[in-house]
Amino acid sequence: MNQYRITKYDPKLRDASGAYLGDDWTSHSDIGKTFGGTPLTEDRYRRIEQSYLDAAVAFLHEAGVAELAVVALDNNGQCAAAPREGSFIKLGEIPAVLRSLLREEFWCKLEGPDSFVHVGYDYYMYVGTPSDCASASASAQSKGLFVEAFKSLYL
Repeated sequence: MNQYRITKYDPKLRDASGAYLGDDWTSHSDIGKTFGGTPLTEDRYRRIEQSYLDAAVAFLHEAGVAELAVVALDNNGQCAAAPREGSFIKLGEIPAVLRSLLREEFWCKLEGPDSFVHVGYDYYMYVGTPSDCASASASAQSKGLFVEAFKSLYL
């Protein structure tokens, strides 16, 4: 399985242990705050969020993944939009679920027999596919995201 870490964080700004050293936002709740002298606006947040959604779908589409199952659902906030544990999410519905995950409305893993999408703390996304996804990787990078070979912390 090919595994990727897809983020807005430039790997050049990591220390030897991999910790990100830049001054950057990590959550939807940071809208209105200033990072590196630039305020995080709703519009800027949505553009980056959409890049993440597009990237995940592009990787899954290129790999021929049609659906993923909801695993390890944590919906303590009782979000009405949360899917049910064990339900299958079709490729076209994945962006809505990922949007809620990125906004920390609930948490779960999306997994299939040979693929996954995991959203972690601090706006990190991990994608696993059964095949290399060079086109999806190039597309994500063209939208300002960084794609690194990296094993998910949530396997």
